[in-house]
Amino acid sequence: MTKIRLSTILLLFGAACLMAQTQSADKVSVPFSNPERAGHVEAGLVHGSITVKGYAGKEVVIEATTRSKRLSGSRDSGKGMIRLTQVATGLTVTEENNEMSIGTSSHMRAVDLHIQVPRNTSLEVSTVNEGDILIENIQGEVEAHNVNGEIKILNVSGAVVSNTTNGDVTVKLNKVTPDKPMSFVSFNGDVDVTLPASVAADLKLKSERGEIYSDFEIELQERARTMKEDNRGKGGKFRLTVESAMYGKINGGGPEFYFSTFNGEIFIRKGK
Repeated sequence: MTKIRLSTILLLFGAACLMAQTQSADKVSVPFSNPERAGHVEAGLVHGSITVKGYAGKEVVIEATTRSKRLSGSRDSGKGMIRLTQVATGLTVTEENNEMSIGTSSHMRAVDLHIQVPRNTSLEVSTVNEGDILIENIQGEVEAHNVNGEIKILNVSGAVVSNTTNGDVTVKLNKVTPDKPMSFVSFNGDVDVTLPASVAADLKLKSERGEIYSDFEIELQERARTMKEDNRGKGGKFRLTVESAMYGKINGGGPEFYFSTFNGEIFIRKGK
């Protein structure tokens, strides 16, 4: 009985060790050079998700977590041996003059970033594979780029530039920076944007294989824009293009807001 119990304990201990190897988190807090002034944070991944949330503190709190990655086929050839999962995040943080850059070894394995920043922080974040981008409660300029994943930007006051190739783009703006252009783009996905009711903007709208919906009264232009290029006098070609985009105005017009998707719908919602 004692041997059985001992072997069970050892088995459970070994399983716990292996589970502990599947994830590793590195957590650091980094202040800006001048905490009284608005900062800028840039974070980029190759594989993984990025979550950024504004909070009432003055430091940037960064947590990087690796995901487990199983080896398969001929690579998992250590019969009777315990495989040690590589769990290092390779987290790097640099800061100078209120400009902070965050990176990891995400080209080797998927790493998820969870970042807390002071609310009045501008952001530039990007990822490529195996992850989404979520940004919440920010007062500043936000730039988000993804390739294979969605983008969500919620409860933001400022200006937004967002684009992804495969995924939805969802944005909810409480306030917008006056006279600042913005862009909301997906190739394979819906573009769903909520704007303040009082916003004034010029709109450029383009959905190749979907519909466009809006709560706003949009003053549409009657004709599409035509672009002409004539280089025949220089031995070149003549080219005329009639854009497929629609143009319109909200509340008399203002800076240009660009909405675009190829395979998806566009929703422009009026905030309450």
